[in-house]
Amino acid sequence: MQRRKFILLSAIGGTATAFTGLQCNSRQPVFYKILDKPGALSYICDSQTIREIGSAYRLQKPEENEARKLESLLLTDSGGRSVSSNSDDQFVQTLINNKIEQDFEKANTVVVKGWILAVTEARQCALFAIHNQ
Repeated sequence: MQRRKFILLSAIGGTATAFTGLQCNSRQPVFYKILDKPGALSYICDSQTIREIGSAYRLQKPEENEARKLESLLLTDSGGRSVSSNSDDQFVQTLINNKIEQDFEKANTVVVKGWILAVTEARQCALFAIHNQ
């Protein structure tokens, strides 16, 4: 009887663990690929160049040297409100594109390795560098 109970509990525990893992990770990869892909820059630079730009930006801005900090900054709208990580991927992409546009309009730019970038783009490169070390 105890063996039967052990097998049953093991099966239930394994199933619960699998479902929990699927729920936590089902959205993460696509969502975070939006954050660390610097739109227009990724069309003209290879991944090594983006990684180098990101690493250089992290040296320039040591207070933005962690993935969670960069994600938080990228997921803040123009009003300073945090955007939920449950937001639609298209909404997040539009947010990032708008932030880049606003950065250029407000001259919120930074020069990194000879590139003049919107701060949002530089943060995306930094996040890319962290995720692809």
